[in-house]
Order: sequence, then C-alpha cells, then structure tokens
Amino acid sequence: MKNKGEKFNDDLSLDLNADESVFTPVEIKPLDEPVTRTRSKQAQSEEPMLINCLRNEKITVRFLRRETGFIQNPKHLLAGGMAETATRVFTVPILSNGAYKNILTNEEKDYLEAAMGLPKNALSVYLKENNYWSSQQVRLTKSDSYLDLSAPADYIKYKILLANTDFIAPNLETVNNYPKATYQFVLISEKDEIQTSRDAMTIFMEASEAFSKIGNDVSTLRLIIETLEGRPTSPNVKLDFLKPQVFRQMQANPRHFLSIAQDKMLPTKVLIKEAVEVGLIRKRGDFYYLTSDNSPLSAGNEDPILSNVCKYLNQPSNQEKKLMLEAKIKLNKV
Repeated sequence: MKNKGEKFNDDLSLDLNADESVFTPVEIKPLDEPVTRTRSKQAQSEEPMLINCLRNEKITVRFLRRETGFIQNPKHLLAGGMAETATRVFTVPILSNGAYKNILTNEEKDYLEAAMGLPKNALSVYLKENNYWSSQQVRLTKSDSYLDLSAPADYIKYKILLANTDFIAPNLETVNNYPKATYQFVLISEKDEIQTSRDAMTIFMEASEAFSKIGNDVSTLRLIIETLEGRPTSPNVKLDFLKPQVFRQMQANPRHFLSIAQDKMLPTKVLIKEAVEVGLIRKRGDFYYLTSDNSPLSAGNEDPILSNVCKYLNQPSNQEKKLMLEAKIKLNKV
C-alpha cells in the first residue's frame, strides 16, 4: 500500500494475457436440457456383466392325464384326474429352514432385475421385507398354458415351475423314461413338440404296417385284443367282427399296440393259448402243464409261467414238443 501523499505510477501496465488461464467461462445449459453424466472407469468396472438369460422360445405347459378306475370316458368332466374348471397353483418351494428356494442363478437375477427395472437385489430370496417371491404364483388349468421365454415375467414363471420337481416334469423325455407318479404337468418346448409329432407319425406308420401283416390271422388278433382290453374273446369270433376292433385299438394307442404286435414271442403265445383251448395244455393259476403227462412246461426249477413256457418251447431240445402241439392244433381246426 502506498504511503499517504505518494502518487501512483502512471506507467504501470496490466498483463491481461498472463491471467487468462486462471478464469475459464462455464457454459450454463438450460434446465430442460438433459445432463449426461460420465462414470469413471473404476465405477464402470464394479458393475456386473449382464448375461441375457431370455431366449426366443415358447413353452407349452400340458396337463398329464391319469386314467382312473372310476372314470373311463375321456369326455367326462373329471377325465384324467382333474376337473375342467379346476386350477392348480404353484409357488416357489420353501426349504426346511423356512427360506425360499433360490430358483435363479446370480447371472439370471442380475439380468432380470435390470430388464424389469428393479433395484439391485430386488429378486433376492433372502429379503426379510417386501420379498418379491412371496407374491409370485403360477396358475395352471387342465387346458394347455403357454410361456414366452423372451418375456421376463414368463421366464420367471418357467423357473418357478421347474423348481417344483415333484409335480412338474421338465420335458417329455423325463415323462417317458423317468416318470414319477406325482407328476401333474409337463413342460414341452417347440423342438420337443415337433419331435413328438414326428415320433408319433413314425409309430403310427409302424403300427399300421404291423396290423397289415396280422390283419387276417384270427388267433393272433384274438390274443392282441384280449391283451389290449383285458377280457377274453370267444373261440368262434369272426374275422369281420374282430378286425375292426383291433384296428380301432391300434389307432387309439399305436405305441401299446406295436409293443404287443412286435413281441418276438407273440407266435408262441398264440400257440400256447390255442393249446389250452383244445386241451393239450392245462393251466392252473398262472402255471402251464402238458396235459398228456402233467409235466411242467419249463426248464429246471423255473416256474412254468407264460414267459418261461415261451422260452422252454423255443429251445432246440424241445422242438419236438412244439411241433407236436402245432400239428394237433391244426388237426383240431379241420
């Protein structure tokens, strides 16, 4: 500071350029213009990498019909073990410790939370309050239900159903090869549906071919219809009556028909049945004996049940007995 009475130096000049780096004008954006925030690389690296669990696939949820001894009519309201208007509800299973079963992987949880606009950990099964899973239900009826696995809500329903392993079969292969008596529904993918249709067509064609080979053999048709229906037929039944019955059974259940028609022991079983009817073989309960000497039709200590009798008659050492039975049956038909 200048002392009193001193004069300012008029030759003093200000170097404005030297101070330009100190002050920089700031652009003020209007309030209605969005502000873009750029996160630091460190913050970005802390976010989990999201893996899309959704997929472009449709799932059919189909009721598994169960035949009961009380209701045989497939058109009955309770046919298959469920009423037409009934609804079955499935939720996330609860473990023995009281917690919900964790039906999502961490990757699925992270992605679905982001896709559904939920806060982080909103899909956690461990939340004490406002637990998402406490209100989630899947309602199924006797009619087919459909799930679109590209939609988060349907994907979650799909995972809930998969978690109910005692009641929901995950696919058709499991139903066919590893069935549970408790299964109520099966999840069928589009690929499974197509393959099932192909398999059904193949089986029907094979069944039709098998029927054409035996369609004029009354004895074989009689045994097949008795096996399918579980009731005896008259030895005097006519081909014109028998053939349409077997054909209808073949159409209704070609797989079951084929399992009987392609049985390698079928001709031997027909022979045994005819021998019993003409008195050459005597049947006591489930055991078979040769009437002429009351000897059991089995080898060694085996019980002479039908399967063992078939094996016994097809052994080379017993061909004489088999040919004898065939000749006497033929003479009896003359």
